[in-house]
Amino acid sequence: MKSILYLIISLLITIPLSAKPAYPAVIKGADTVVYKNASGIDLKLFILKPESWSASDKRPAIVFYFGGGWHGGSPSHFESHANYYADKGFVTFLVDYRVRSRNNTPAIRAVEDAQDAFAYVRKHAEDFGIDPQRMIASGGSAGGHLAAVLGTIKDKRNGDLSEPNAMVLFNPVCVVQGEKMTLRRLGVPAEEISPYHHIHASSPPSIIYHGTDDTVVPYKSAEMFHEKMIEQGNVSMLVPFEGKGHGFFNRNKQNAKSDYHKTLKLTDAFFYKLGWASADR
Repeated sequence: MKSILYLIISLLITIPLSAKPAYPAVIKGADTVVYKNASGIDLKLFILKPESWSASDKRPAIVFYFGGGWHGGSPSHFESHANYYADKGFVTFLVDYRVRSRNNTPAIRAVEDAQDAFAYVRKHAEDFGIDPQRMIASGGSAGGHLAAVLGTIKDKRNGDLSEPNAMVLFNPVCVVQGEKMTLRRLGVPAEEISPYHHIHASSPPSIIYHGTDDTVVPYKSAEMFHEKMIEQGNVSMLVPFEGKGHGFFNRNKQNAKSDYHKTLKLTDAFFYKLGWASADR
């Protein structure tokens, strides 16, 4: 298993995003705010709100992190998901963070940006009209790694501010292991930013969608994460998609029977079980 997991880092660099979203991102109807300046650039949150939103609301929120191997990608990767949940009454956030191709930064900088973005949203919960007890971290692939980091690895800079109340993970990199060659790409020893290695008894409820034929992030790694979550007494759901590969969840959006829509409905049910959404939403 370790020999397979060693391949994750290099494969993530070369895997293309299914839709190759444009950068800089242009998100129709989104408000923007700068959550930090780093490496000489302003890093933004793109915010989508329900039509009936007001600052006095206490709505659930979802913070999305795009995939791209910590090397590329764009906040628009999860634009359709963000719009779907904004229509269902959530306040949604699409995070821009530093990546190697644009900023010449290792993965640890993406981790720091992910933490700072989530902490920013929580600190400004009242301004955004959201309930700080119903904040979800979500992402796919390397973005799924960042979302999983928030629920497992203690943030020494922001403390509890960057901890989500739930995680929705799409073919996430939950197990990070590697040889010394990965230090340049990661910026720290691999296990320091490996969600699997930091699961604790108060990690938030999670749901994971993963293709059983994923050759980029092996399905076995999702099983490992899920099983350890259960061992620690946490709520975890692992939904296998038989025969599907990497990025399966973000395709064929026009087809109501596609995996994209299946994962949305399963996520709706997950939120309902948490008591964060009504049955008819």
